[in-house]
Amino acid sequence: MITLLNKKFQHKIRQRVSIYVAGVTIIVVFCASLAVLDAERHAENASITTFGDALWWTLTTMSTVGYGDFAAVTEVGRMAAASEAVIGQVYLVTFVALIVSRFA
Repeated sequence: MITLLNKKFQHKIRQRVSIYVAGVTIIVVFCASLAVLDAERHAENASITTFGDALWWTLTTMSTVGYGDFAAVTEVGRMAAASEAVIGQVYLVTFVALIVSRFA
């Protein structure tokens, strides 16, 4: 009985987790982009001066690609970069865990 119930509700939990992770990721990306833009926009030698630049920088930082075309020059921007890299790793691990749990 317990095995049957676990199989029945297992897919719903995965779907909920997938939706929550996707939603939170989108919110974090936009909030982080706005925070970095606010911190970097008026800084001297700043390469992140538009929302598009901030969004691109956030996505590459969270995915740990980090092309290097944009870089944070302020302390707040660097702290945001460090937290975004950690958050990106957490989301990546969660995404991989969801895929692996489908096959397990």
